[in-house]
Amino acid sequence: MSGNPSTRAVSGLCSTNLCDMILTSIGKAAALYPQRTAIRMKGDKGYEEYSYRDLLAKIASLANALAGQGIGKGDRVALLSENRPEWMIAYLAVVALGAVIVPLDAQYTDKETALLLDSSEAKAVFVSAAARAKLPSLSAVKIISFDPREGIDFQKMLRMHPEAALPAAPAADTPAALLYTSGTTGDPKGVILSHGNLAANSASLTKLHILKPEDNILCVIPLYHTYPSMLCMLLPLGTGTTVTILNSLKGADIAACMRETGVSIMAGVPRLYALLRNAVFDEFGKRPAPLRLVIRFLLAICGRLRRAVGVNIGKYLFGMVHKRFGPALRIFASGGARLEPDIYTDMFKLGFTVIEGYGLTETSPVCTFNPLAGPKAGSIGIPIPDVEVRIVNPDKNGHGELAVRGPNVMCGYYKKPVETAAVIRDGWFYTGDLGFRDAAGYFFITGRAKEVIVLPNGVNIFPEELEAFYKQIPAVKELCLIQTSRGLEAAVVPDFEYLRKMNLSNSREVIGFALEDFAKNLPSYKRIAGFKVFKDSLPATRLGKLKRGFVAELYGKSSEGTGKEITAADAQLMETPVAQRLLACLTLFSAQKNIVPDDNLELDLGLDSLARVELVASLEKSFGLELPDAFGSEIFTVKDAVTRLGALLSSYQPQAAEQARQSWAEILRQEPEEGMRGRLKLEAGLPGKIGQYLLKGMLDLFFIAYHRLSVQGLDNLPDRGPFIIAPNHLSLADGPAVMAALPRRIAAQTFSLGTSEFFGGPLTAKLAKLMQVIPVDIESRLQGALLLAAYVLRKGKILCIFPEGGRSRDGNIKEFKKGVGIIAGELKIPLVPAAIKGTYEALPTGRNFPRPALVTVKFGKAFHPGDLDYDGIVRKLHEEVVKLL
Repeated sequence: MSGNPSTRAVSGLCSTNLCDMILTSIGKAAALYPQRTAIRMKGDKGYEEYSYRDLLAKIASLANALAGQGIGKGDRVALLSENRPEWMIAYLAVVALGAVIVPLDAQYTDKETALLLDSSEAKAVFVSAAARAKLPSLSAVKIISFDPREGIDFQKMLRMHPEAALPAAPAADTPAALLYTSGTTGDPKGVILSHGNLAANSASLTKLHILKPEDNILCVIPLYHTYPSMLCMLLPLGTGTTVTILNSLKGADIAACMRETGVSIMAGVPRLYALLRNAVFDEFGKRPAPLRLVIRFLLAICGRLRRAVGVNIGKYLFGMVHKRFGPALRIFASGGARLEPDIYTDMFKLGFTVIEGYGLTETSPVCTFNPLAGPKAGSIGIPIPDVEVRIVNPDKNGHGELAVRGPNVMCGYYKKPVETAAVIRDGWFYTGDLGFRDAAGYFFITGRAKEVIVLPNGVNIFPEELEAFYKQIPAVKELCLIQTSRGLEAAVVPDFEYLRKMNLSNSREVIGFALEDFAKNLPSYKRIAGFKVFKDSLPATRLGKLKRGFVAELYGKSSEGTGKEITAADAQLMETPVAQRLLACLTLFSAQKNIVPDDNLELDLGLDSLARVELVASLEKSFGLELPDAFGSEIFTVKDAVTRLGALLSSYQPQAAEQARQSWAEILRQEPEEGMRGRLKLEAGLPGKIGQYLLKGMLDLFFIAYHRLSVQGLDNLPDRGPFIIAPNHLSLADGPAVMAALPRRIAAQTFSLGTSEFFGGPLTAKLAKLMQVIPVDIESRLQGALLLAAYVLRKGKILCIFPEGGRSRDGNIKEFKKGVGIIAGELKIPLVPAAIKGTYEALPTGRNFPRPALVTVKFGKAFHPGDLDYDGIVRKLHEEVVKLL
């Protein structure tokens, strides 16, 4: 490795190197507590354990056995395996020998593995049976197998020198590890960390007194990263702590392991803590509404009390939650990526202690850590002992690049002196991360310098901050901002579990509405101008960091959705009679060829909510049965539909298949079921008429006195129904404003559709009857909404429909949905365009009580759909409303 930055002297290195740590700490632990468990791993047959005495002996035996294989100081030895005790033993034996360990991701492709083995010039490689297929043909590289297989037997090497001692400790500036930050490029960049780098970082963390000898730390993150290898191997084994390995990220498995082994500290990444937090709060969400209010109140009290006086009552009030993780749990440690403040805050309120640190591979890795006595949400904490952190070239707000100096800073990039000189200047390592320091000395990260989006107006956007804001949307699982010619756009992965739970099948519409809603108070340049929805996770590292370049490439090249893959079981499923008949119906609605079970009805096959209604009607005709109202919202994929239909058809005999696409005329001719008709009263009795008279009078008085209501175009209204009034939609005040604007005789015959979210309760349902609002769940029971609308109109009544389908989030008119065109076109009834102004200012989204504002309602001339098709009707209606505005 001559001519490499690794050979330089590293100023400020601590006198203790990594091998000294092994000899003193592990040796001391072995002498004082020979039977104490050093490493434990849960497998199929229970727990496999190594005591400190066993561990020290095996490291020494393996180091001597490696020397017998010709491995010496400076030789690179790769490590390709999932987490297991053998991984740690191999790592420590290699560095004890003075050779250089090259940890590789077991999830790399065979091409990536071959590239990095070649780049590192590895002389040997440790490999597990699970990762063996990744290795290319390696004639010049010794293969040491953890499991019985071809190559050198690892287990024999552990027994080869039972009485051996560790080799003499290498010097502090001797390279110990070569770590690649990515395996996906043709010119990989390897970070060289010396014995002194790693020992210094371990020593600094030891001074924080986070770990105690009696602790048990749980490792669930791949050890090839510097963060888990430091926190779950080098640091704990240097303090006599027990390390428990678990190769599962399932919440139930993690909780069970923590209870069974008495885990006191877990080292995880933000994505894992988000899953744990969501699991807890999902359980809270299943409780009755009064209990949910109590839980929210208790969480608020716990948080305030803990922040104010440091008293943690959350672990008692939410004892059942804590019980899942066992009584010994003290700390959740987070690293590898940014922990969202809301995740920290929720866990804090529950009574958990979550501490976040910051570092990079180049800094061995930890630079800062939140102090246990005073952590801050959203902060990466303060510098650890012996490490300096500063903000370089801060702007007027104190924001700039973070630079680090200390004995933990790498020796350099392997055989890349130019790249090394670019990041290490005057003894400081320039991280490329942007952030600021608050008055109390806590550091905050705002993003990566190379990832900052510079808009045409010169404004800088820090994508991580804005992404975190938009990811508060419950329907969004992942989101990555992309800069395009249109402005900011987003690649979005929906949270299909949430959508399924809420019976929301149209993910694009739900997410688009929510994105507008969230952005209403943001400056225009922070609003998302467009987005694409993807089924599968966006490209990211194993620690959860987005690979933005790959996401941007995917966004530019790909339509929504992913490629076609099908398993043997799925292929068999698609050959069943139910699947074949379903496919016959699907081909009538989608131009997609080669339909597979995992195809999403919306994202892959292009079925919007109206097409789902048609599909459901056609399936009913084809299969000869009546499907449940919520069937259309319960199915997201083709496999969902096959499974659900199979369950419903279990007591039916299949009939001859029909490729029967029901027309909208046939659908709308159907009578709504009796339960749905019971939600409205076509003719009010005397008490109802009195109530409507009083309600109308109060609305008139309120809008005239408070909003100075101005009404125009009343003479354009037909004398009697049926007809449709179609206004733009700005606010929740729009429906009452229209009713106040209508003459009493017309208002008495006018019905409107209202979401069951507002009018589905016992009391609000009675109010809905009085107000002649038809409560419907338009998302999960759209067909029922359309049938009720048609039913009311066939009875000669008047219907008020807001064609946009949802309120405007910025006061501007939105695209009209096709539903109003279908109803008007099939029933051949006139439409009255209407324009509302002022209600957006009076009652914008998020406001609970209207403020004074001039409200105007203007009715345009009625027009008949004639021979126009659905799209033509909607287009003409939109044009007329725009003219009125």
